[in-house]
Amino acid sequence: MIQAFRGPKLKDHIAKVAADLFYAEGINRVGVDRVADEAGVTKRTLYHHFTSKEQLIAAAIRSAPIVLFPERGAPLKRIYGAFDTLTNYLKDSEFRGCPYIIYNAELTDRRHPARQLIERRIFKRRKWFEARLREAGISNPESVAEEIDVVFDGALASATKRCTLEPVRAAKRLVVRLLER
Repeated sequence: MIQAFRGPKLKDHIAKVAADLFYAEGINRVGVDRVADEAGVTKRTLYHHFTSKEQLIAAAIRSAPIVLFPERGAPLKRIYGAFDTLTNYLKDSEFRGCPYIIYNAELTDRRHPARQLIERRIFKRRKWFEARLREAGISNPESVAEEIDVVFDGALASATKRCTLEPVRAAKRLVVRLLER
């Protein structure tokens, strides 16, 4: 097999291939043999970089695409911008659902390293909303951040199921009304 990558780049390549396969076909349907084959490496090379499928799954989550939130601007505009960014991401990708939801549905063990990684990422997103709310002087930022995060997640899931961007637009309108009251 021809390896176009070496060292850390090879590890990243394998994780990206695994992320694409797991996302498209499911974690439980894709074995390490398939990942190795699609990545153009031997199974031994794959296991050199990832000692278990659990590690490979966690690495796949780390390499999965994420929606980057706005880094500049007024705090509330940045929150609204998160919904605009989500709209653009969904519009410009082959998105078939939130990888976190897809992976969690297959990973029944709550202690699985990939589930713990997902929980940390969702926590980080909520904290991002909370920090913007604090900057804007919104009272009860923890509670409001939880509400916005639930709306964001719901918009993501609904847009995916319905194959339309309207749920994200509606979610943004709802968040604007919530924050401007």
